[in-house]
Amino acid sequence: MPTNALGVAKSINGNNCKKPGLTQNHWGKSYVCTKVDKKLVWRLKAISATTVFIGPTWAQLAAERDAIEAKIAEEVRLKLEAEAKALAQAKEAAELKAKVAKAEAEKPKIQALTIGKLLWSEDFKGNKGSSINERNWSARNCHRVPDSLGGGACFDTEVVYYAPSAIALDGSEDGAAVISTNRISGALPADAGKCLSNYCGFVSGRIDTHGKVAFKYGFIEARIKMPSGSGNHPAFWMLGDTINEVGWPTSGEMDITEIRGNEPTIATSATHYTTTYAPNTCCWNHEYKVASLPVGVDLSLDFHTYAVAWLPNSISYYVDGRLISTTTPQNLYGHWSFNDKFFLILNNAVNASFSGSWQDLASSTMTIDWVRSYELNGQGQVFTQ
Repeated sequence: MPTNALGVAKSINGNNCKKPGLTQNHWGKSYVCTKVDKKLVWRLKAISATTVFIGPTWAQLAAERDAIEAKIAEEVRLKLEAEAKALAQAKEAAELKAKVAKAEAEKPKIQALTIGKLLWSEDFKGNKGSSINERNWSARNCHRVPDSLGGGACFDTEVVYYAPSAIALDGSEDGAAVISTNRISGALPADAGKCLSNYCGFVSGRIDTHGKVAFKYGFIEARIKMPSGSGNHPAFWMLGDTINEVGWPTSGEMDITEIRGNEPTIATSATHYTTTYAPNTCCWNHEYKVASLPVGVDLSLDFHTYAVAWLPNSISYYVDGRLISTTTPQNLYGHWSFNDKFFLILNNAVNASFSGSWQDLASSTMTIDWVRSYELNGQGQVFTQ
């Protein structure tokens, strides 16, 4: 009988045992005490062919497998979602950082002025051909406020109908609004306003923030590419928010810039005021202070910035950060209407008396990239309706 190295038998088969039915494991085999020829001996236990293995069914195994696979898939999904969210957050943070850096880089830096935080801005973003943001702007027809007085959009020497359809967004990534001026060659647009001159041969556009956004002090700036051609009279200007109540010139007017189409290298600015406080009377009491600055380039060839630095009892006009003029109560010699709220206006007129002959003008475009209002020396408020 085989034994191990210590001489212990590897099998107990046939050895005597004491009690029938006893079992014993020996060297990995099972033995049972069995009576053979009247003797009790150990016999190797036979494995039954009907042995039942207890465990999960195939269906249970499949369900367990599906559950494991589903758990793994969910873990993968959550991981991918977390990674995508982290990437989106990183992208958003990078875009915000770039936007802040861009805004800081574009913030005007002018000696002796402390230009602070951005209070309000309009970037004119939207689909190409769509209307301007009506929460901030109104596209106007030709009118005066009140009808019997000056001010408003049109003057006797302008030869234009104003129509809201002459203003549209350009659809560019950074955004811009375009005021198109066209000589009339057929029927007038259905939305054209009145002609307040003896003759109107053009359709153009005018927008303003009256009744929607008003400003009091601050550094207010626009980036504009001026229209090209003699006769064009583009303007970025402001009127007192009380014009409907006190009329013009009592309301006051700040012409941040006006360009003469026949002198496109010169930027002009003006402050209009009343010589005596007389609400709703005009125009014997109207005066203005005007100044100009040769900039050395044709302002219709590219974008330039036009701004007013407006503080209590002080108005200064700038082009590309260069001072055009400063007006104060001490050099105005009239009623100071400029410590109250004003609204913004952008328009292009056609005006021979201001901008030269329009005989050769067929069409032009005035493109406004953006308009922004900043705190100035700690001053500046924006009022929205």
